[in-house]
Amino acid sequence: MRVCILTWGCQLNHHKSEEIAGVLAQAGHILVDRPEDADVVLLNTCMVRQRSEDKVVSRVRELARLKRERPLLIGVGGCMAQGRGERILEICKGADFAFGTVGLRSLPELIERARQGERFAYLPEPVELERLPALRQSPFQAYVTIAEGCSHACAYCVIPRVRGPLRSRPLKEILAELWELADRGYKEVTLLGQNVDAYGLDLRDGSNFAGLLRAVGRIPIPRVRFTSSHPAYMTEEVIAAIAEEENICEHVHLAVQSGSDRILRAMRRGYTREGFLRLVERLRRAVPGVNITTDVIVGFPGEEERDFEETLSLIEEVRFGTVYVAAYSPRPGTPAEPLGDPIPAGEKARRLQEVLNLTRRIAFELHRERLGSTVEILVEEHISEKGMVLGKTRDFRTVLAPGGPELLGELVEVEVSGATPAALLGAVKE
Repeated sequence: MRVCILTWGCQLNHHKSEEIAGVLAQAGHILVDRPEDADVVLLNTCMVRQRSEDKVVSRVRELARLKRERPLLIGVGGCMAQGRGERILEICKGADFAFGTVGLRSLPELIERARQGERFAYLPEPVELERLPALRQSPFQAYVTIAEGCSHACAYCVIPRVRGPLRSRPLKEILAELWELADRGYKEVTLLGQNVDAYGLDLRDGSNFAGLLRAVGRIPIPRVRFTSSHPAYMTEEVIAAIAEEENICEHVHLAVQSGSDRILRAMRRGYTREGFLRLVERLRRAVPGVNITTDVIVGFPGEEERDFEETLSLIEEVRFGTVYVAAYSPRPGTPAEPLGDPIPAGEKARRLQEVLNLTRRIAFELHRERLGSTVEILVEEHISEKGMVLGKTRDFRTVLAPGGPELLGELVEVEVSGATPAALLGAVKE
C-alpha cells in the first residue's frame, strides 16, 4: 500500500518517522509525500502543547473529507495518542486506528487490521527500547537517537508519561551506527535524546555522555551535534569533551525555561538562575565562540511580572543565539496540571512577544558582529525560486548565499556581507 507519514514536533519525532518509514518499507509498503497519493496516512503527533494537538485534530478532520471520495485509512500515533489513550479515537473521530510511541514494528499488522475494518488503539507502555531500521531523508545529514524517554519529571512536561523513563542505548550499538554513517559519507550527525546529556545514567555500566562524545570524536564524521541538553547533567567532563573533540560542533542547546528561581523551583528544574549562569560561564570559557541556544516558557502558573522580568534580564545577560519561546499550556497527568492555567491568554501573548522582540534584537546584534568574516557552512537546502542556498555554520547560525543545487551536501566557505535577525548573508568563496 502507499503510505504518507505526517510529522509534528521535535527532531526525535522526525527521526521516529524515518524509523516508521523504514519498518513499512521493509514490509513492502511504498512511501509517498502527499496524502492525496496515499492509501494510508499516518500522523506522528506531538503533545508538548495544546496547540500541537489542535493541529492534529484539524488535520484528521481534513483527511476525513478525503475518505468520502475514495478508500483511505488514517492512523494517529505518537505522543498525543500515547497520552490520550483510548480517548484518542473519540478526539480524532475520523481516525481508523491509533498507535503509541513504541511497538512500531507492529505497524504493518496494525494497518492490515484496520484494512479489515477493525477500529482500535494499540498503546503498549513505553518501557522497552526498540531497534528499528531508518529510511533516512537526507544522504548527508542524519539523526541518531542515543536515548529514549526521560526520568527527570519537570512539573509542566508530559514527556515522561508519553515517552517513558530514560532508556539509553548500549554504547557499542550507537558507535556501530555512527561508523556505518561515516562509511556512507555522511557529513553531519545529530545525537538525540529528551535529555541527551543524561545518557547512560540508567545503564550502570560506566557509560555516560562525556564518554560517548570522546568515542564519537574518533569517528570521521566532520560535524557532530547533540540536542537537547538539560543544565543539571552538563558536567565538566561533557564540557571538556565539547572543547577538545574537533568534530563536536560549538553549539549547545541548553533549556533554561525561566530566569526566576521561584518559578524554576515550581517547575522542578533542579537548578537555580545563578547555577545556570555559572554553567554558561564555564561553557564559554572552555569553548570560545560557543553558541548557546535555549527554550523559555512564559505564563507558568504563579509567574508574576517580577518573575517575567527576571527571565528577560537573564536573556539579556546570557545573549542566547536563539530563544525558542512558548506560552505555558497545561498538560494532562503532569504535576502542574492541578494548578490550572490562571494567567490570561492575552497576558501570556504579551510576554511571549516581549521575549521574541528581545531575542530578535540580540540575534541581529550577534549576526552583525560576524560581518566581514568567513564561515564554513554545510549546504542543507536549495531555494530554487531565489537562486539561493541555505546552510548552517558549525555553531548553528543560518546562512543564505547565491548558489545552485550542485552545492547541496557540500561544506563550503561563505564571506559574510549582510545580516538579519534570522540569518547571515554572503557569497560562496570560489
